[in-house]
Amino acid sequence: MGARKPSRRLAQRQHVRDLERLAELAPGGDPSRPIEIETPPLVEVMVVAMRCPFCAGTLRLDEHAAEIIDGERLRIAHLTCTSCGIPRAIYFRLNAPLLN
Repeated sequence: MGARKPSRRLAQRQHVRDLERLAELAPGGDPSRPIEIETPPLVEVMVVAMRCPFCAGTLRLDEHAAEIIDGERLRIAHLTCTSCGIPRAIYFRLNAPLLN
């Protein structure tokens, strides 16, 4: 007897896990890789242009707030896909310009 092919459902779950890993590796996908911004209003501007990494749907900004993670103050945008409903977070670091 030959090896059984993985079920379609198992293959879909593995595909979703792979997409989750890729989303975490993208800029802003993890607190260790925040996107650099100069002002908090840029969070909203940037997330409007982003798409869901799972279905390419539009992301809705539920909220963005400042949090301290591992001793660093980050802005976190909490998003939900309007198509598939999967929530995600994008991390930003406020990088204020130096004054002369």
